[in-house]
Amino acid sequence: MQIDALNRTVRLSVRELATFRNVPATEAPSTGPWRASVGQQWHLIAEEQTQQQNPEAEFEHSIKATIQHRDWMFKVQGRIDQLLPSTDKLTVREVKTITSALPAAADELYDRYPDYFAQVAIYLGLLRALPEHNSNTLTAELQFIGITDGCVQNVPLTENEESLYTQQLDALIPFLNDRRDARLRLDAIEIKPAFETLRDGQAALFTKLEDSSLKAQTVLLEAPTGFGKTGIVLEHALHQMKSGLYERCIYLTSKSTGQLQTTEQLQAMIGEELRFIQMRNRSEHRIDSPAHRCTGDSNCDKGLAQFWFEADIHAPELFQNGTLTLQRAKAMGEQSGVCPYALTRGCLPFAEFWIGDANYVFAPGSQGVFNSPYGFDPAKTLLIIDEAHNLPDRAADALSVELASGDLVFALEELNHAGATRKLINTGNELVRCIDNLDTRPLKADAIYELLDLCEEFEQQLIHDPFNYEVAAPFAIEIAWRIPDLAKNLAEPAEKFLHWCPQSGLLRTTCLDASVWIAKCLKPFGGSILMSATLTPLDRFRASCGLSKENSITAPGHATWRDDAYSVAIDCRVDTRLKQRDRHYETTAQTVAALCGNSAGTPIAVFFASYQYAENVRAYLEALEPGIRIGLQPRGVDLAEQAEFIEQGLLMSDALFLILGSSYAEGVDQLGGKVHTAMVVGPALPEVNAVQDAKMEAHPSFSRDENFRDVYIIPAMRRIHQALGRLVRAPGQSARILLHGKRYAHDAYRNQLAPEYQTDIEIHSKADLLDWLSKGWT
Repeated sequence: MQIDALNRTVRLSVRELATFRNVPATEAPSTGPWRASVGQQWHLIAEEQTQQQNPEAEFEHSIKATIQHRDWMFKVQGRIDQLLPSTDKLTVREVKTITSALPAAADELYDRYPDYFAQVAIYLGLLRALPEHNSNTLTAELQFIGITDGCVQNVPLTENEESLYTQQLDALIPFLNDRRDARLRLDAIEIKPAFETLRDGQAALFTKLEDSSLKAQTVLLEAPTGFGKTGIVLEHALHQMKSGLYERCIYLTSKSTGQLQTTEQLQAMIGEELRFIQMRNRSEHRIDSPAHRCTGDSNCDKGLAQFWFEADIHAPELFQNGTLTLQRAKAMGEQSGVCPYALTRGCLPFAEFWIGDANYVFAPGSQGVFNSPYGFDPAKTLLIIDEAHNLPDRAADALSVELASGDLVFALEELNHAGATRKLINTGNELVRCIDNLDTRPLKADAIYELLDLCEEFEQQLIHDPFNYEVAAPFAIEIAWRIPDLAKNLAEPAEKFLHWCPQSGLLRTTCLDASVWIAKCLKPFGGSILMSATLTPLDRFRASCGLSKENSITAPGHATWRDDAYSVAIDCRVDTRLKQRDRHYETTAQTVAALCGNSAGTPIAVFFASYQYAENVRAYLEALEPGIRIGLQPRGVDLAEQAEFIEQGLLMSDALFLILGSSYAEGVDQLGGKVHTAMVVGPALPEVNAVQDAKMEAHPSFSRDENFRDVYIIPAMRRIHQALGRLVRAPGQSARILLHGKRYAHDAYRNQLAPEYQTDIEIHSKADLLDWLSKGWT
């Protein structure tokens, strides 16, 4: 759907017009390509039968018409399944495959499939609007085909049902008027500057960003943490939207903590003049009340339209202070019976800013959340990706598929009850047996071929012998349609996917290179900005995102106030490698104690490679210095609990133990100016496993040193840069950093440190440590 709000023109397909509802679309259980494949087969059969009965019939008849309705111009196009001429009339026939039993009462079919009746009614209305059909008597009918037995039932369109054409046009008018109002609000909006006074370097980045966005579709923006990237990019986006270049902006993060700052910054700049939605996942929307109990899957949407109607919900009226908060959505859900997740999704078409997780654009199973809202046009949308250094890994994770034999066993039992064929169940059981017999290592070629054959056979059974999707549990359907995705991955070359068995009974196809997929996802958008403090090395980042120097441009930001803000030393006394670190736990604990003693009144931050490492050092520290108060970041908490931990830790702890790569190290901005001393325990190299080995093998360079640098060292140093960057976020702030581990002194690691962290100070004894601490910040 393409809306020209100022000229009151909308271009859309017949299907878009037929399916428009002032109720959010439900998430139907996934059926993979099955529906399209089955529908195509039955359409071909129906064509053959119609051709025999009416040799003059036309099939897949294209139609375009321009309709003036109210004060809007509708440009509608579609393709009629069958156009049947006879001596006295012309009949429009739409062919629809359904899973419910036939024959059935016409009223029952109308209640179950209103979109189908609306679609054929619209085709009829469009034909009547075309002058070449003025002399024709026009009628319409639906031909329903049962997918399981091929039963056919033709249902003529009644006069009342013919009015669905104008009803759908009427239904769309309020939405179109709302989009026109949004455009007028954008034209009149007063954008408050992101910063009252620009810091050193910010004005230059504003100019560079403006210039770069005119030269390339994708801008790579790299500026230090604390530089003000979020504010700069949001202000740039708002001005671009106000100018008419874009009508919507999508702002993605890879960690939920980054969304909090974005919503606060955005609201400060636009007040209530524009609408925005922070799209959280189903789990965060869960409620358990007498009116509605969330199941965490598509079952939550059962009865959605009725509940929405009974509660008299109008999505534009849900916005307060420019948005619908999670708390308010949950409260409304508890009262109305409408799932809070559906309430939030229902607001997306009416919001100009969407804020959410990167999966909503780059994960195949989640794309529908942002792709499906009415009126969404990626060509008129600016895509902003924060912490973009995480994008290649996030996209690769989304493309990876795993299947546990135990899960498949339960799914097959459910599918059997839903009427799946014996052949499908037998193929699934054979797949279970095959997975259970795999060794825990990368798969050999013969095992891959056997699995691929079974997965493809299972997929064919899904396509040709479907079961009753309406009664099967959503989890079983999801697992069943995971197998065709598995087949697709198994067919990929070794340099793209690793096929392996990380543990007994678990098959995993891990994506090693998501660059082609990322480029495909970026291409439809009118513009995109990928920003981070750690995109360097840029050539490697470009390659990992499928970008080139021809279709992307860099916009760097430099903060001179950071140049001398860090005092860094390398502690060469310990070896933090996995097999050696236990010999140095006591030294590490003593070092933490020394830093705490030298930072009286303010806590220090200690960054570890893993929870286990942090917990082991904490145990030593509690034995050596029981008076030191340690705050270890909790696991599995939500955004509010994360913020509460940091706030309490800054007040109550002597040392905050944080994990590199986590939200606390990369998404929390509360440490800036409050923590002045930090210690990074080891470079936190990625775990040595089959995936990393495969990445080394697939690396284009023949140099093992270059391979190791790109696969292990650069990701590790990027995590460190992310963590340390959050300690100095404004002019006047400073931090003292101890890089704890002898590997930092090796050129391969030292050369990857950003300029502000480069140092020639090395600590080889306790005396050296105390001497460095005594010298303060110089």
